[in-house]
Amino acid sequence: MEERRNLPEFENSPKKWRYNFTKSLFTFWKNVKMYGVENQRIDEEIAYFKKTLAFFFAEKDEFSILFDGIDVKVDKVRIRGQRQDDKYFDDIYDLFLSLCLSGFVFKKGVDDKQILGFFAVLAKYPVGREPKIQAYERVRADLPPLTHIEVFPYDPEESGNLPIYTVPQAIRRAHRKLAAEYPDHAKMVKAAENIPLRTVERSVQDLISIAQNLSDPGNYALLMLLAALPAYRGSVAGAAAAGRTIFSILIALRLGLEPAEVKRTAIAAYFQYLSDDPDTGYTVLSRMDEFSYTRIEAALNASARLTDFSEVGTMMEGTACGTVPSEILKVAAYYDRVTRRWHDGPTLSRPEALRSLLKNTGAGAFRRDIVDTFVTIAGVYPCGSVLRTISSNELVVSCGRFKDFVSEGPVFVLNPDLSVQERRMVRAENLVDVPDAAGAVLPPATLIQMLEAFLKEQ
Repeated sequence: MEERRNLPEFENSPKKWRYNFTKSLFTFWKNVKMYGVENQRIDEEIAYFKKTLAFFFAEKDEFSILFDGIDVKVDKVRIRGQRQDDKYFDDIYDLFLSLCLSGFVFKKGVDDKQILGFFAVLAKYPVGREPKIQAYERVRADLPPLTHIEVFPYDPEESGNLPIYTVPQAIRRAHRKLAAEYPDHAKMVKAAENIPLRTVERSVQDLISIAQNLSDPGNYALLMLLAALPAYRGSVAGAAAAGRTIFSILIALRLGLEPAEVKRTAIAAYFQYLSDDPDTGYTVLSRMDEFSYTRIEAALNASARLTDFSEVGTMMEGTACGTVPSEILKVAAYYDRVTRRWHDGPTLSRPEALRSLLKNTGAGAFRRDIVDTFVTIAGVYPCGSVLRTISSNELVVSCGRFKDFVSEGPVFVLNPDLSVQERRMVRAENLVDVPDAAGAVLPPATLIQMLEAFLKEQ
């Protein structure tokens, strides 16, 4: 059935044109971001964008789109997407939130040059769900003189104090959501209930957006440290699922997988061991609503069901289907599993786990290119590795990336009671494994000190 708002009698409906404007705004911004301002597609977009403005300029001198931290308002009217193809509302929400914009106003007389100049600036900055406090000032400084467009900053107090998250806070928030909700998903499996995939997708997409734009080594280290947490709120399985998700995102992005494939791989990593019975787990996932299932089906088909994490077990047939996503899942699952002491089977220190992966590549269990990529991401002493300094015999925990054995990186130096004494830069050649610490779980207070060190820096 044709959409009601597309029928002829609604041609001059303000509601229809508010929707038209919102969709046009999104597609115009997206195309400028992808193709620049000199492109035939852009000429078509600006023509339609000006047509929507002209509808409202016929009765008023200015037209606004505003964001209050919760809702998007077009011409001061709250607007929400009602159809499947209205997902662009989420992207507009992200655009405002991450650039700290509360809205902009177009005034009658605005020309092509000003509109293109405005969108060219907006398109310069990456957009995600992690608000950037300083982003508005950068946008404002880059804007050319605009006589017919006004831009306003986002004010948390005006929107009921909706929090503005720094990048470390956004990383922590997405990880917390994935780890905390995993036990509930497992319960849904047992109760034969549908899993709300959309909430998982949002957290996964947040992490992907963050990982795509990581420039601060500290934020990169925080991601890896969170992936190494032994448990979250008492759930080892939840922490493991979130860790596999982070590892798979970082590997898939570095290998250059398509965005949709990165997301599917990450979601499959999260749900990989949702049920002891793989058929039961997959059946539950397939009961999701039809739109969700088509987005995860390919990931389900790629899921590696590795259950024996010994060297012999990893080389057994049937542990992967040979696709790149499945091999990513196999590497991420193996590394995560053998570095946790909560199961029957081998337990290795993190450096030992990397060496085991490298040993079993080629004709062995794991694809060489994927293992090499993961080793590049993790470094020779991955975050969370318990080590000792050769010169002073101090117990330390890696909290950064050591590119190789001659590079320098940060560590947390521990007191005799295992609390954090200080953070210090050391050379990798001054560090050595502590084999007896394989699978060791540091006191919760120490883990909190480590995480707070990253958050307080911001």
